[in-house]
Amino acid sequence: MSDLSITELLFAYGAWVNDDQTSLNCKSPSLMLIKSAPKLCKDSLKPSSRRTVAFISDDDALAIDKAMNKLLRHSVHLHNIVTYFFIYNWSERKIARDYWSDFEYPDSEKQAGVYHVKPLLNLGIGFVSGVLARDIA
Repeated sequence: MSDLSITELLFAYGAWVNDDQTSLNCKSPSLMLIKSAPKLCKDSLKPSSRRTVAFISDDDALAIDKAMNKLLRHSVHLHNIVTYFFIYNWSERKIARDYWSDFEYPDSEKQAGVYHVKPLLNLGIGFVSGVLARDIA
């Protein structure tokens, strides 16, 4: 496993999951480079909201994927919160508003706050970290 912190690994795993797989069917390396070249448009002039992530190997990403599957078997809600945060790049506020409020207050108009989601996100990160530490040792 690499020397990155668990949150850096999970952000890199999210980028690995979201990586564009369409370049695998290219017939030549030059065509692959052309397809993967950045496109200039009005939106590309805005600063990127996505964070830059460290490189993660396929073996590390598959180990994290295995840990995420164990988290899914342990708790669907924790898995969804970690997935929304690291793979779909949702903020903690968006997770609280659009996902967790339905479970916290099912028959009410009340909204869950970030303080509901942060401990759950940390719990999910800790679970993944524990699984990775146990599998390495």
